[in-house]
Amino acid sequence: MAELKTFADSFRRHIDRLHRCTARLEQQLADKRVSITDVELLYTSAFLSVCARWGSFLEDSLVEVSCGRTSRFRANYRLAEFRSRSALRRLLLFPDKDYISLPSLKHATALAALLVNEGRPFSQISEANQTHIQQAGWIRNAIAHQSDYSLRLFRDKVPGASSLPHNRQRPGAFLRAIFRVSPTQRRYEIYFTAFKSAASEVLNGWR
Repeated sequence: MAELKTFADSFRRHIDRLHRCTARLEQQLADKRVSITDVELLYTSAFLSVCARWGSFLEDSLVEVSCGRTSRFRANYRLAEFRSRSALRRLLLFPDKDYISLPSLKHATALAALLVNEGRPFSQISEANQTHIQQAGWIRNAIAHQSDYSLRLFRDKVPGASSLPHNRQRPGAFLRAIFRVSPTQRRYEIYFTAFKSAASEVLNGWR
């Protein structure tokens, strides 16, 4: 349990650091020290960083609930026993994977269900957070791949993307766009909040 809390806390702190970084750059933009292109590049880079750390958090959490020390009650949820974390990782890498791939929360939950009853703790993530994390996946793919297909999915699937001016319908501009005026909230903050909340739900789902 302590390890799982460490993973969740580290992930949430990472998001907070990036949040503060974007706020500082917005001030730089207001002072005309950077360009809007610079700002949007930071937004997309920060978003990719959060998505990458989310994948690592899911992997670490899956290994921990499957192999780590836990209460007898939680141990009863396990469907398999492994000698060590490295033994589980070798299984997840079989036959010749270079790294463990959890491309989506849905995939991670399905994999967890093979190891832990009910797919806990990922199955405890709220529907609202699941929806935002799915949308974050489409945004992430549009940033990473820049293909016509990924950009079309971004515009078609992510609420608010297609409502921007045509020449602004891209991830950087979308993430920086104002979602709510009072109090001010930008689009990226919706997803950062959902990721932090989901990490807390994972932690609480294994208490």
